[in-house]
Amino acid sequence: MSDIIDFNELKNKANEKDVDKFEQYIYGLYYSMSSGDITMAEVSNKIREYMEHNNISEEKLFNIQKKLMDRYGVDMDSLNNQMKNFGIDMDKLGIDPKSPNYEAFRKSASFYEKYKERIAAKSFTTYTIKNSVNELEILIAESDIILKSYKNIDLKDVELNEFLVSYKKVINNKELTITICENTSTYQY
Repeated sequence: MSDIIDFNELKNKANEKDVDKFEQYIYGLYYSMSSGDITMAEVSNKIREYMEHNNISEEKLFNIQKKLMDRYGVDMDSLNNQMKNFGIDMDKLGIDPKSPNYEAFRKSASFYEKYKERIAAKSFTTYTIKNSVNELEILIAESDIILKSYKNIDLKDVELNEFLVSYKKVINNKELTITICENTSTYQY
């Protein structure tokens, strides 16, 4: 017997059951998003959770998505050509596995796969205060607030307190968790 079984290929192969299950999950996510239950940023997190729960690698997800596109009559080669007609080169975006940028995509996917247990994507809103008392950036993620400054932060700053009170009203007076990062420094690595 001279055939060699490539277990990685078998592990990353997408079957119809995988595609059906993923399709139902995606429809549910988009319904939740359209009804305002979740945001677009949360969709990405939910897909990552789905991958973890179902033990799906980045490559297998890509294969599932490709099959799903085929199911709806979207030919990836045809799509690539159509996008080029609009001036968008899918190869340069790293979408085509034959693309030189695909290796960069795989490295990124590998990084997130490796650190998936402790890495999370968060979206922040930022606000900057520059006055005679403080020079700081405020990072907001729901009820978590980070006050960041290269100098000491004066918490008695009227503008800062007015902003925090206003924001607290926006989130129905939920308790804010404030982290202070003062005297911070940056460096190039």
